[in-house]
Amino acid sequence: MDTYIEQYQGKHGGVTLHTWTDVQGGKQENFYITGVSGTPVAWWFRGVLRKKHLADIAVFPYSPSAFYA
Repeated sequence: MDTYIEQYQGKHGGVTLHTWTDVQGGKQENFYITGVSGTPVAWWFRGVLRKKHLADIAVFPYSPSAFYA
C-alpha cells in the first residue's frame, strides 16, 4: 500500500493537488484541491497529508519543478 501526491495545472490557471493510496493497483482515498499559486492550502487537505505521512504543503506551488525539487 503506497501513498502518492501529484501536482498539475488546474483549470483557469490554478494548481491542483491530488493525493491517493494505491491498494492492489486501485486508487483509494482520493483527495483533490485546486487553488491559486502562492495562496494557502486549506487546513483539511493539510490534515489529509499528515494522516498519510506525506510532506506538508502550506501554499500552492508555482511550478512542478519547484514542487518536486
